[in-house]
This record gives sequence, C-alpha cells and structure tokens, in this order.
Amino acid sequence: MAEQIAYLFPGQGSQYVGMGSSFYDEFALARSIFAEAEEVLGFPLRKYCFEGPLTELTKTRIAQPAILTVEYIIYRLLTEEGVAPAWVAGHSLGEYAALVAAGTLSFPDALMLVQKRAGYMAAVPVPGGMAAIVNYPPAQLEALVKELAAGGVIELANFNSPSQIVVSGEVRLVKELVARITEGKVGKAIPLAVQGAFHSRIMKPAAEHFRNDLAQTKFLPLQTPLISNVTAQAVTAADALPSLLEKQIYSPVQWEATTRYLLASGCDLFLELGGKVLSGLVKKTESAAKVISIREAEDIKKYLQK
Repeated sequence: MAEQIAYLFPGQGSQYVGMGSSFYDEFALARSIFAEAEEVLGFPLRKYCFEGPLTELTKTRIAQPAILTVEYIIYRLLTEEGVAPAWVAGHSLGEYAALVAAGTLSFPDALMLVQKRAGYMAAVPVPGGMAAIVNYPPAQLEALVKELAAGGVIELANFNSPSQIVVSGEVRLVKELVARITEGKVGKAIPLAVQGAFHSRIMKPAAEHFRNDLAQTKFLPLQTPLISNVTAQAVTAADALPSLLEKQIYSPVQWEATTRYLLASGCDLFLELGGKVLSGLVKKTESAAKVISIREAEDIKKYLQK
C-alpha cells in the first residue's frame, strides 16, 4: 500500500530573507508562480523574499502572501512529480496554502484572501504580541495567564505540542508573562516574530471585516480532506469553510490535536512544505513520527531521489 502522506504548511514566523530564491533559480514553474503572485498583489514580492530586509518581510501584509506563495510553489513541484497527499493541514496562515492544496481555493483567490486578512489583522489598533512557552506546566501557565488577564487581554492561543503553548495578547501583558517565566526556574518563553495578537479576541474586529470577503469567495468541493485549525477534524464539505476561516482568526490553533488526528487516521509521513517548525512540533507530540521538511530546492531533489 502506498505511503499515506500529510502535507503540512507552516504559518507566520517561517519567513526568512532568501525564501523561495533557490526554487526561482532552479524551476520555471516557480518563476511563473512568483510572476502570477506579483500581478495579483501589485507589489514586488520577489524583492522582499530574496533581499529583505527582514523588518519589511516580517510585516504582516508582506509575510503572509510571501509564505503562501513559497508554500504553493513547493506543493506544485511535488504534485507535478506525482506526490499526492492523503490529507492537508496548515498552521494559522498555512491553512490557506492547505486550502489550495485541497483543491477548494484557487491560488489567486487564496492570495487575495490572505492580502485582505493581513490588512484587517494589521489594522487592529491594539498593540499585540505572541510568545511560545516551552516546557512549562500547562496548569501553571493557565493560572499565570488568568492572573495577568485581570489587567487586559492575554490568552492561550496555539496548542502546538505537549511541551509548547503559545500565548497571545496585549504587548505589555505578553512582555510581563515572558519576564515572569524567564525569571523563574521552569521552562522558557520565546517572543515570536509577529506583529499582532493573532488567535486572541483582540482579532475579532478583523474577523468581522473578513466575513464579507469569505462570503464572496468561491470555494470548490475539496479533493483532499483538510484538518481544520479550529476543530482539529477533517473538513470535507466546502460550505463549512467560511465560518471556520472567520473563527480561525481569533480562536486557538489546535495543532497538537491535529497531529494526533492524522496519526490516528494512519498518516505514515508528515511532509512540511516551506518550514521546519511544524516538523519539530509533530516530533514533540509523537517522537516515532516520520517527518521531512522541504524549504529549499535541494530538499525537494533529495526527497524525490529517495
């Protein structure tokens, strides 16, 4: 029986200067996809991806379409070689690349949605931030977040693995949480390279604006089951997507549960397209899981030669 593969697509924070350039140099398909993306977006995406600076590339309105474009290139290169996934899943922004891979959304429509989504999220006036909390007891973290939440908005945002939970909220409270954990003797807190309190209720106004764009988007029948961030269950009906994608903006990402769902469904190989963070999270959830990360042209060649 053929290997059962899940395609995983990372989200914001996986951007880096030089992203996509090895594919652009090597494959005509990558060059045509970058040209298509720039036509839809109306700004020089290649320049930001290949040359940076990182401060510009990290801006939500640039990072989100950049990540989607590079992930789409890798997906296309793999499928053209006959590598077909049994499931697709993306972390936060990565869910949009997963939607394209599932056949429910065209690449130009995904780009337009991501550009709108990024604009709405960037326009939220509350200064927000996020931090990954590693190897810290979940019950203690919950208590600390609850204590700080008395002074404003701070929430548990991404349940990434048994040893990693991401918090999201007002910058001052996230900084306070990071300081408190850093001062202690247990675990560590890592501020994330994002400009907003994603997956917290601070993002509800962005989700409300986005609702109209989702309603006007054509979602086709899914060709491959997509595991939703919000429910950690397979979505097989396209009409469920607008509501899930609206909720996704302000709801926690259930990534550990997504990993467990895929393992229970018989996934033999997790292929991460465009990053390496999700491969690490899968391994933290199940050390025996088989994971491969594809970030550069060399990685894809190596995988296809196996």
